[in-house]
Amino acid sequence: MAIDPWLPRGFEPQPGTVVRRCSLAEEHWQLYETANSGRVLIVHRDLARKWVDDQLLTGDEFATFGFGANSYELILGGKGYRLEPVDEAEAPDDFTDCQAFVSAVVETRKLAIHVGLHDAIYVERLSRLLPCYMPAPRTDDATVVGFWITGGVNVSLLSSRRMRALAPWLKDKQIHQLAGALNLAQPEPNGTAAEADGAPDVQHGSTGKAAIQADQPLGDFALPGRPHLESFFNEHVIDLIRNEDRYKALGITFPGAVLLWGPPGCGKTFAVEKLVEHLDWPFFSIDSGSIGSPYIHETGKKIAEVFDQASKVSPAVVVLDEIDAFLAARDSSAGGQHRVEEVAEFLRSIPKAAENKVLVIGMTNRLDSLDPAAVRRGRFDHILEVGMPSELEVRSLLDARFKGIPTDGSIELAMLAKKLAGRPLSDVGFVVRESCRLAAKSGASMVSAKDVQAALDSAPSRAPREEKPRKIGFI
Repeated sequence: MAIDPWLPRGFEPQPGTVVRRCSLAEEHWQLYETANSGRVLIVHRDLARKWVDDQLLTGDEFATFGFGANSYELILGGKGYRLEPVDEAEAPDDFTDCQAFVSAVVETRKLAIHVGLHDAIYVERLSRLLPCYMPAPRTDDATVVGFWITGGVNVSLLSSRRMRALAPWLKDKQIHQLAGALNLAQPEPNGTAAEADGAPDVQHGSTGKAAIQADQPLGDFALPGRPHLESFFNEHVIDLIRNEDRYKALGITFPGAVLLWGPPGCGKTFAVEKLVEHLDWPFFSIDSGSIGSPYIHETGKKIAEVFDQASKVSPAVVVLDEIDAFLAARDSSAGGQHRVEEVAEFLRSIPKAAENKVLVIGMTNRLDSLDPAAVRRGRFDHILEVGMPSELEVRSLLDARFKGIPTDGSIELAMLAKKLAGRPLSDVGFVVRESCRLAAKSGASMVSAKDVQAALDSAPSRAPREEKPRKIGFI
């Protein structure tokens, strides 16, 4: 979305601070780069007053200035300090940055216990996370920290295996240290957290805090709005993992590869992301952007390296997104020897993956374009069609999405599900998010039917319309 800056380049809101470009913006705030002072945060006075009322700031941190008919408040980010929204942050690669962020979460929680931090602005110089008060389900602090560290992946800091996979520079000891600083982990009997590789994950204990203990049994997988996929994954993946010994006695060692196919927007990626999150295993994504190379043999080498890395940290998941880009039929016009080598490498790697406890999940919009050898059983044991969601499936997803969101009771989810049936699941998510945004924009603390209708009106279906047949007349 294009940014409409409140201030022109070269404007000096306070002596010595000259703004340049506006880098990020929302309804009530904008971030500007400056000539020599790092970033500055410009906010409307009503949002600034809300922070003072909630005792997150004293008011001395602001510099008041006017431009045109408007009055704004300014917060200096400070040169060399981070000033960024949590959901637009650049992923850190240094443990010191992580410690500073966790410290800001802790200091903010001392002043505001119940405020949501999912949409907050991180001001490192002040050691604060300043919320924007967007209505949404409550996100726990461990997930906020995990999201920030991984650069936007919805993962909890307590999921140490996924954290190690997503931020490999972060050591097990450091993850436990951060959890301890958030008061999320109990110390070991000797007063120190586990340090060795493969240390047990941090799980929620019975005390209400999180305790360092052995992995808990894998629970059932839930996928709101997709009962067919939910049932399939529970039977063919979750049950095999949960009852490994029972299946192993009959020669079944690990789930085979799965291929999901269906039109764009049908929910394939959403289903896979939820499964990966539930399994809490290291995962690797392969797409044309990550392995493509103009050099002969190089692409095949990259494919083999990904599967090899997954085997080393197994159990793990390898996700093959848009596999028609590199598993198209070898006799098609596009390809040549380069294409043949890519397909051959996948045909070798996929069957071996299960032997190494690597779950392979592929996704495609064009099943008919795949090489016949790739879709036979033994490579992809299960091929599932994922269609556009039905009214019942949309209703189930809406129930899950609105759970925890404050509403005024006027929203008719059954009617909304009827209007969204047959449309991409991404449309459902957009309508829910847009409803919350519109409620926040109007200053409301709850989402109403009026907000939902306005969100629905702003999101017409983008599905291609069938042209009406032309009538041919003869004279």
